Amino acid sequence: MIKMKMTNKNDQTTIVASGHAGYSAHGYDIVCASFSTLLTHTINNCTNVAVSDENGVLTAVFNDVEAIPNKTLLDAFRNTVTQLAGQYSDYISITS
Repeated sequence: MIKMKMTNKNDQTTIVASGHAGYSAHGYDIVCASFSTLLTHTINNCTNVAVSDENGVLTAVFNDVEAIPNKTLLDAFRNTVTQLAGQYSDYISITS
């Protein structure tokens, strides 16, 4: 199961994600691929992001989240990943 926590504090959003969906075999897991693509797209297109990936836990800290491009991308990420988790609740867990 993918476990994701998204928290907001002041002008900073932190996303912590770990695990594997387990929806299908490695390389064929559409849930894991969808989540990974959403997260990677958001990280790569926001500005002022610090990322660490240690022991299977990815942590992305987004600063300046009120900047319009960052806010738009983070809102889109939150909405889309929430929909994905709703459709595949056995494979993605979101906490805040």
